[in-house]
Amino acid sequence: MISAQREWDTAGVIKSIQVELSIHGQRGSSAHVTQLMGVTPDELYEIGDLQGDGPRVFDVSIWNLFSVLHVDEIRAEYGQDPWGRVQWVLQLLPHNAADLFAGLRDEGYEITLSAFLITDHKENTFTVPAEVLRRLGAAGLDLELTPVSTEHMEISYRDSW
Repeated sequence: MISAQREWDTAGVIKSIQVELSIHGQRGSSAHVTQLMGVTPDELYEIGDLQGDGPRVFDVSIWNLFSVLHVDEIRAEYGQDPWGRVQWVLQLLPHNAADLFAGLRDEGYEITLSAFLITDHKENTFTVPAEVLRRLGAAGLDLELTPVSTEHMEISYRDSW
């Protein structure tokens, strides 16, 4: 299991990791993505859906999954492993995820797996475990890492490690 590897233990530096899997398309539908993925998203909008109370409508279909909404579930499975949130998203994907994502990209969808690493340090270096990278590659995904330091901006987070 990955959490047994301690050479990359960054739990003392990372205060929170927020992971988001986003699948957006200017044609097609989020319902189609849900059917292919076999995963119910946390946020789903279709082209033409109203944006809030105003007259504006979405011009893209939006399918989003947010780890921050599943913190207790993720911690129950991965404990304090700072990369557990990425692992959690990856374990939700179907076995043919790489082919599925390639097909969705061919249909014009954009697929992004983002990880926001919130720390209280000015400068950080993070090592992504090789097993996480292997699983990302097997799923046909890139990982977009965004370190955010609380030293540079006022930020609050509710689920510290």
